[in-house]
Amino acid sequence: MPDQYPYIISNNKIEPILARIRTAAKPDKLGQELIATWGFTASNDRAMPRVLKSLGFLAESGAPTPYYDRLRDPNDWQLVLGERIKDTYSDLFAIDSNIHKSSETEIKGAMSRITGKDEESVKRYFATFKTLVSLAKINNDAASSIPEIKNPAAPPPQEPPASIPPAHRKSEYHYNIQIHLPVTTDITVYNAIFKSLRENLGV
Repeated sequence: MPDQYPYIISNNKIEPILARIRTAAKPDKLGQELIATWGFTASNDRAMPRVLKSLGFLAESGAPTPYYDRLRDPNDWQLVLGERIKDTYSDLFAIDSNIHKSSETEIKGAMSRITGKDEESVKRYFATFKTLVSLAKINNDAASSIPEIKNPAAPPPQEPPASIPPAHRKSEYHYNIQIHLPVTTDITVYNAIFKSLRENLGV
């Protein structure tokens, strides 16, 4: 359980500093001096490296972490920011997975219970938290923005072929004729039998 959350007094500088990170070359270390060379010279701007460390974008030494590389990606920075917010403020999201959508009173109350800090400190935590959330894509939001995929309409059932009326059906008959020929040596007997078959049955 954290005893404090990251904060910066000049929350309006968070977005331009993140934008500068995306356009500037990746440094060996990011500290107050580099922030100043980028044009952020106000004393309150110096807290930004500490915020980046709390979010996991910088190591304690100030060296960029792999998350920093994603923070520089124009297509990925909002997603990784959302991931790091959920990790850094995991105690808040454990209370409510949509805590970032809760009211100011609810969020401040949760921060106060978790950290035990006074009202002024909690006010600072809240201001930085809400600024970060407004810039990020929290994965709960990403999931809800996925368009619903509708199942393709089933093709209409095919009508069965019309049955042929019985009156128009062609009748087919098959005959199996067994002929028992008498045992004889008189060939005229056989000739007479087959002649009769041809004349009467057409075989």
